[in-house]
Amino acid sequence: MMRWLPLALLCALFLALADFFVKLASNRISASVGMFVYGVTTFLVAVGWVVYERVTGRPLLATAPGLWASLGVGLAFSAVTILLYVTFARVNVSIGSPVIRLAGIVLASLLGILILREAVTWCYALGVALAIAGVALIVLR
Repeated sequence: MMRWLPLALLCALFLALADFFVKLASNRISASVGMFVYGVTTFLVAVGWVVYERVTGRPLLATAPGLWASLGVGLAFSAVTILLYVTFARVNVSIGSPVIRLAGIVLASLLGILILREAVTWCYALGVALAIAGVALIVLR
């Protein structure tokens, strides 16, 4: 059973909301100030989560590889946030968001295959081809 699917769909909902809110803000705030607000907000949420886990007795695991990978996440999402503000100031969210997300999906999948040696099936290959075709159709609309 795919017990991860509801979490993935909830994540997709929040990702869509993030894109929508960035679009609403993009012409009303500079990208640097928007990035700052994003950073402060995520910092406060993270502090609250760590404090909650500490108070409830959950273990706080931190290994060197995990810390380095988490630093990569932070840098990547920081770049994404800045580029979302800049991109959505220039294009409709109905075009920019699908292009960014579908291209990101294809690139992340390729990294999984090439670096993590994840399996490739004909069904997967067809999905990637359809995603690429979808990006082209969205851009050419």
